[in-house]
Amino acid sequence: MYIVLCGLVLLVYAKIMPKKNETKGQSSPALHEIEETMEHFTAELEEQNQALIQLLAETKRDYELQTARLAARIELLEKQSGQSVQEIIKLSAAAEELQKQSAKLRETAAAAAEPVPEAVLPAAQPEAASAGEPEEELVSHTAPMNMKARYSELFALYDQGKSTDYIARKLSMNKGEVSLIIQLAKQEERLHAH
Repeated sequence: MYIVLCGLVLLVYAKIMPKKNETKGQSSPALHEIEETMEHFTAELEEQNQALIQLLAETKRDYELQTARLAARIELLEKQSGQSVQEIIKLSAAAEELQKQSAKLRETAAAAAEPVPEAVLPAAQPEAASAGEPEEELVSHTAPMNMKARYSELFALYDQGKSTDYIARKLSMNKGEVSLIIQLAKQEERLHAH
């Protein structure tokens, strides 16, 4: 649009210029008016160019700020992701360790449940039996505490239908740890059911 206006102004100026040579006295005020119009038009174009440059500078600054914010957010998310991966690795290792311990406990419980022939009994055991110590008390010393008794508060919340997220927050535990304890208790129940 500005180009069209410039072209029109130049055409008008070009038509007036030849008339100036013909009539020098009469065209002088018209020429002066055209010069003022062109100066005013040039000043307006300059103002619009400055406004456009300022708008572009602000847009660039906003873009750089947004880019910096996004980069910081990405860095934070990558850090959190790394921490989550490390926590998952730790929980996996803990789960494996708990499974090993559970297997050992099952073996010891199975060994304690098997009847021992009297010929294999050590000499100290008959003395303990004759001293009046009940046989059930001996078994209770060797039997491990079950998961539901050990984590009674956790299972009370779980039996109320609370989610693992809620239980983890309430007991200040990790969600994975709560899930693992619940799974181990279920395995323990299946073993005792057989």
